[in-house]
Amino acid sequence: MSVSSPPSTKRRTRRARNIGLATYLGPLSLFYLLFLVAPYLILLRMSFNRFNSLRLYTPDFTFANYSAVLTDPFYLFLIGRTIALGLVVTVVTLILGYPLALMIARASPRMKSILLAITLSPLLINIVVRTYAWLVLLGDKGLINQWLMMSGLVSSPLTINGTLLSVTIGLVHITLPFMVLSLMSVIQRIDHSLPEAAQSLGASSLYVMRRIILPLSLPGIGAGSLFVFCFTVSAFITPALLGGNRVETISTFIYQKFTFAVNWPMGATLVFFLLAINLIVVALHGRLFREHQA
Repeated sequence: MSVSSPPSTKRRTRRARNIGLATYLGPLSLFYLLFLVAPYLILLRMSFNRFNSLRLYTPDFTFANYSAVLTDPFYLFLIGRTIALGLVVTVVTLILGYPLALMIARASPRMKSILLAITLSPLLINIVVRTYAWLVLLGDKGLINQWLMMSGLVSSPLTINGTLLSVTIGLVHITLPFMVLSLMSVIQRIDHSLPEAAQSLGASSLYVMRRIILPLSLPGIGAGSLFVFCFTVSAFITPALLGGNRVETISTFIYQKFTFAVNWPMGATLVFFLLAINLIVVALHGRLFREHQA
C-alpha cells in the first residue's frame, strides 16, 4: 500500500517549486520589462503628444497622429507598399526555398551537410556587408550592368539600384536561408513510406507532391512565411541602402521622422502601426494553422 504525503508536505513542495520558478523567471521578466516593455510604453505615450518644431513635441493626449496616418494618402500608400513588399519577398523566398529544402531533406548525410553549409553561408557575413555587395553588383557600373552591356543586351546601364526591384532582391537573399531552414525541418520529418506507398499504387510524382508532401509541409511553410514577412516589413538596413531615398518603407520613414524631421510623435505612431501589422499577421498565422491542425 502506498502512503500518501501529508497535505503540509505537498504545500511545502508546491511552495518550493513556485519559489524556484520565480527565482528562475524573475531576472528574465525584469530584463524584458526594462528593455522591451518600458521602451514601448514610452513610445506609446510619445505617440499621443503633439509635434512642436521648437521643442520636439508638446505634451498632450491627442489622436491626431493616428488620424493623420489613417486619412493621409501618403501614409496609406507607405503602409500598402510595405505590406506588398513583405508579401512579394515571402512568395519569392517560398518558391526558391521549397525545392532547395526538399533537395536538402532528401540528400544523403554528406550531401546534406554540404548543401546546408552553402545555404547558411550568407549568415556568416554581416547584413550590412551583404547589402553593400548588392550595391556593387546592381550599380550603374556594377557587374550585372557591365555584363549586360558587353553581351549587347542593353546599350546603356539599367537603373537597378534605388528601385523596388533592388530592395526585393536584397531582402530575398537575406531571408532565403530562414525559409529553407523552416521548410527543411518539417519536410525531413515526413514519413518516407507515405510517398513510396502512393507511388507503388500508381500515383505520379506530381500527385504525390500535391496531395502528400505539400499538405504535410504546411507548418513549415507557415512558419517560414511568418518569419520572412515580419522580417521584411520591419527591415531597415537593406531598404535604406538599396532603396535610397526613392523607395521608402515604414521602417525607413520612422528613421527619417526621428532623425531628420525630428517629429518624434509621428515616428512613435508609425512604430505602433508597424507593430500592429506584425501582430495581425502573427494572429492570422496562429488562427489559420490552429484550424488546420484541428
